Parts: sequence; structure tokens; C-alpha cells
Amino acid sequence: MLSILLVLVSIVQTTVSTTTHHPHHGINEGLSFHYDAETHIMALKTHGHCYLYVLTAHQQHSVHTSTGLHAIEKTMIDLVDSHGSFVHFSAQELNLLSHGLGHFCAHATVLRIN
Repeated sequence: MLSILLVLVSIVQTTVSTTTHHPHHGINEGLSFHYDAETHIMALKTHGHCYLYVLTAHQQHSVHTSTGLHAIEKTMIDLVDSHGSFVHFSAQELNLLSHGLGHFCAHATVLRIN
């Protein structure tokens, strides 16, 4: 009986130890996304910069699915990583375009990436 109890305790202990979650360092790179449905612009904010991406007609539909949203986010990250030629936007220009995007990108350098 004691041996069965010890086996059960070791199984429970092993199960508990394998389901414990520890924070993974380096995964959160400080990326935030915001989609403005009126202007069809997705914004990516990171490290003091806010990058604007105008969605295509196809992306305007796919943004409403998790697969489509993740594909758009990946495209944006790839464009930012490529260090292409970006167009600067002033805070005033952005607020005229979209109050929501202006609020999201407040205190950041705003750049259009497409």
C-alpha cells in the first residue's frame, strides 16, 4: 500500500512540475499593433517609433481572421526590419487622418512603411 502511495505521489509531483510555467525572457519585444477600421491602416508601435501600413483590399477582409491578422503583422515586421525608405508623418497629420491612430502613436516618431 505504501509503495502505491509513493508511486502516486511521484506521478503527481512530476505532473505538477511539468505544467509549471516560467516567464520566457526575450519573447516580448515591446511590439503593439492597432488597426483603424475607418482608414484601413494598421499601426505597429515599438521603441519610440510608430509605423503605419495601409492595407490592401484583400487585407481589409483578412485582417478580421487570426491567420490574416498574423500575416499582416509579420509583413509589417519584415518591412520595418528591412529598413526601407519610410515617409514621416507629423502628429497633426496623423490626428487629421485618425484620432485613434493619433492617440495610439502619441509621443512616437510616426513613419509610413508602404
